[in-house]
Amino acid sequence: MIEVLIAIADPGAAIQLEEALTRAGLSSRWDAASATGPKGDLTAIDVVVLEVEEHGPALAALVDTWRDHPTAPGLIAIGAAGRDREHAAAAKVALLPLEVTPAALRAAVEEAARMRFTAAMSWHLARRVLGLPPGNGDLAEAVRILAAARSGDTEMARAALRWHAHDYATDLGAIALLRDARALTIPEVELTAHLGGTLTVQTLAQKGPVDPGHAVRLLWALVSIGGVALSPEPRDLATPARRVLSELRRHLRARARRLPGSTYYDVLEVPATAEDADIERAYRAVGQRYAPALLARFDLGDTAALVGPMWELVEKARQVLLDPPARGRYHDWLRGKLPTLKTAWAIDAGPAKLAADAFARGQRALGEGDAHRALSELATACRHHAGHPEYEANLAWARYRVQVTSGKDREGMARAERAAVEELLTGTRAWPRGLLALALLCAADGDPDSARWHLREALAVDPNLPAAQQLLARLGGRARTAPA
Repeated sequence: MIEVLIAIADPGAAIQLEEALTRAGLSSRWDAASATGPKGDLTAIDVVVLEVEEHGPALAALVDTWRDHPTAPGLIAIGAAGRDREHAAAAKVALLPLEVTPAALRAAVEEAARMRFTAAMSWHLARRVLGLPPGNGDLAEAVRILAAARSGDTEMARAALRWHAHDYATDLGAIALLRDARALTIPEVELTAHLGGTLTVQTLAQKGPVDPGHAVRLLWALVSIGGVALSPEPRDLATPARRVLSELRRHLRARARRLPGSTYYDVLEVPATAEDADIERAYRAVGQRYAPALLARFDLGDTAALVGPMWELVEKARQVLLDPPARGRYHDWLRGKLPTLKTAWAIDAGPAKLAADAFARGQRALGEGDAHRALSELATACRHHAGHPEYEANLAWARYRVQVTSGKDREGMARAERAAVEELLTGTRAWPRGLLALALLCAADGDPDSARWHLREALAVDPNLPAAQQLLARLGGRARTAPA
């Protein structure tokens, strides 16, 4: 019979739950001390019930202590909707309401008991799933676990990985050791060659050449022995492939936050005075970062769902703004709705021209080394056209130069201005002169790698940007094409 431990401090909630478990025909005991973690002899315990409200955001850490316990009991959380659901999801534990019916409670307890060894992935849980004796956690045991996993329970492995479908899998160096130990078959070697941190679990499961069930069992075993790390974002961005993937995900999420409640001019990032040629150039520029055909080359994980709707909006904006009657009707609609919209681009022709002229003067002043005059002109540009990526980024660079000249902390100012510009340029199309300003701030912040990265982004859009070419040469980089 399944034995349930009620690890809840609140007597009222514990008694209510104990009565519900009895009505469900389940054996249980209450231990308030266990509400803070495993206590005493737990060898007879199959399932532990926790209350979300008692722990809030600390639930995930508490759940980990239970999962690390040698008995590895199944876990259930009791709570309400809303914040409790968020905390339970973060802890990767099933959530039930306190008023759950006996039938639903029994089903949840039985499922938790059946899948108790799949709540996490570790050496000792892998041993329990595969029926292996205790080991030393060394290469020899890793080989035994991999061998046993080939004929293991696919459902168990899939259940352990279900929380990680969109996580990226990265080899931590174990694959070379296992290959040298001849612990991997040739098809497994082919699959593990893709564990570079740019593919998600769900993609790898279908990658081949092994069948999906075999792939799931192999991934589960590799994660369990600590040979492969799973992470919701690409880790260790020192490699170009992982960095470009990480940045694309950041851009997609930021753009998804930026566009709702905006205008078609904000979608294409053009002023309301834009002519057809300007709109077409902007459409191509947006496509260099967000076109589905370009993004299809990447495993975007949980951000992939953003691509289609986002691009449909780009196509719609282009269609309307290139059609004079449709654009006229859109302007009529804008006049009534503009106060309720958030826009950086639907501004009148006068302010747009004043801003462009001031920006040009600010750029000349920067080139002449007059940071104070540049700061004044660029501030004027931003006052007339707030939120323009190139105007704001260059204002940040000029502000940094003026503040450093006045004796402010060089490193602190560079870091602060850099962070502001990074946020500003995330979710937009690639603006070469904005990226150049960001590269200058990265260099000032002591990060030449990021400076080179952003310079290559700028030159991928505008190969003839002299200042970017010169700075890249000074930083020892080559002007190769980089994803925009």
